Amino acid sequence: MKKAIKLSLAAALAGSAMLHGADIDVNGYKGGTLDFMLKGIYVIDDKKNGWAPNDGGGYLVKLKYETPDTIVDNLKVGVGMYVNGDGGLTDWTPDDGGKAAGGLVVDKDGKSKALMGELYVSYKHEYFDAKLGRQTLDTPLTKIQVSLMPNFYEAYMLGTNVIDGLRLTAGQITKMSMGSRAATDFGLIGEGTTTGGAATKFVQQGGTVEQARFLSMGKIAGLTGDTDGRTILGATYSGIKNLKADLWAYHSDDVVNDYYAELGYKIPVADDMAVSLNAQYLMQKDTGNALAGKKDFNMMGAKVALGTKKWGVYTAVNKSGDQSDAASEMGFFNAWGADPAYTSTIFSRNAYRDDVEAYILGGHYMIMKGMKFMVDYAEYGKSDTKSGAITAKDDAYEIDIALNYKYNENWFFRVFNSRRVSEYNGNTTAVITERRQNHYRAVVSYTF
Repeated sequence: MKKAIKLSLAAALAGSAMLHGADIDVNGYKGGTLDFMLKGIYVIDDKKNGWAPNDGGGYLVKLKYETPDTIVDNLKVGVGMYVNGDGGLTDWTPDDGGKAAGGLVVDKDGKSKALMGELYVSYKHEYFDAKLGRQTLDTPLTKIQVSLMPNFYEAYMLGTNVIDGLRLTAGQITKMSMGSRAATDFGLIGEGTTTGGAATKFVQQGGTVEQARFLSMGKIAGLTGDTDGRTILGATYSGIKNLKADLWAYHSDDVVNDYYAELGYKIPVADDMAVSLNAQYLMQKDTGNALAGKKDFNMMGAKVALGTKKWGVYTAVNKSGDQSDAASEMGFFNAWGADPAYTSTIFSRNAYRDDVEAYILGGHYMIMKGMKFMVDYAEYGKSDTKSGAITAKDDAYEIDIALNYKYNENWFFRVFNSRRVSEYNGNTTAVITERRQNHYRAVVSYTF
C-alpha cells in the first residue's frame, strides 16, 4: 500500500500525503478503496500586513473510505473524516502584538476539530451519474484555493453525457461547511469587502459563524432570513478538438443570481508547442428579497498562454464594471469560495471589486529534470470598492516566485516568496497600521 507524508512550511500551499484510492483486496474480495492524507503548514514570518499572521502552523488528517459496487453495479457509498488543528508550533498569545495563524485552522484556539466532510451515495452509468450528500464540488463558482480543511457542500448533483461532447450538470446545495482558509478569504484577501471568497466574520475573528460546521447557505454568508439554498445548472461542450466551452448559472435563493461563461481554444504551433486562448465572463444580480443588498456586477477576462514541456509563459487581464451606483460599487458578493478570475494570485482577488483593470504576467522554466522555476506578477491598481469607510489609497499588486524540485518519486521540495501590497495600504485604523506582505515559505515532501 502506497503511503506518503509531506511536511510543509507554507501559508497557502500545503504539502500532502495520500493513499490515492488504494484498493482493498481480501482473498480476492474487493473491499472498496481507502484514502489517507496528512498535511502540514507553517508560516515562517510576516510582520508587514496587519491582517496577516506572524507565525504559526496547522495540520490536516484525512481518512476516506468508499465501498465497492458489488451489491448494486456502479452504486457506491463514501465517507470521509477530516481532522484539523494547530501543529503545536503556533504562539496563540504573541508578545510582539502579532497574530497567530488563524487562517490555517478552523477552531478559534487552534484545537483539533473533526468533521465528517464527506458522506455520500454515488451512482455512475454510461450516460448518467449522481452524487448525493456531503461532498466537494468542482464547478467554476464552488472552487477554493489550497486550504488545509477544504470547503464542503451538502448537495444533490446530477449529470449526463447523453449527447457526445456535451456534459450537462444540475444540482441543489442545501448546506455548506467553510474550511480553514475562509478566515483568510474574508480578512486578509477580501479585506472585509465580501469579495474574497467569504462574506462574514468567523468565530476566530470575533464573528458568529463557525468554520467546519454544516450551516445553511444564508447563515454561511452572514445573512439574516431563511433561504432555500443554491441551485446550479451547467453545460460543458468539448465536442470539437481543442475547444472547450462552459456556461453556468447559480441561483442563490433570495440573495443573488450568478452567471459564468468561459471559452478556451488550443492551437498547436509545433510538435511540442501550443498557444492557448481563453475568455471568461462573470455577472451577478440580486434576486428575490436581496438579503445581501442590491447587486450589479460584471467582469470580463482574457488569457493567452504559450508553452512547451520545458517552458511556458502567459498573460491575462480582467476588467470589472465601473457603474457609479451603490450596488455595483460593492463588487462581487463572493460568499461561498468562488475564484475563477484569471488574474487571481495567492493572496489577491481584486478582480472581483468594482472598476478594476487587472493584469498578470507569468511563466515557468524547467531548469533540469524535476526542477521548475515559476514567477507571477499581478497589478490591480485601485478599485471603487470600500472596506467599511476606507477607500483605496495605494496601487495593489502581488509578486509570487517559486522553485519546485522533484528529486525522485520520494522527495519533493518547494521554496517560494510572495510579496503583496493592498490597495488600502496607507489607511490607518485602530488595529491595522500597514497592509503589506512579504512571505517566505518552504515545502518539503517525502513519500514512502
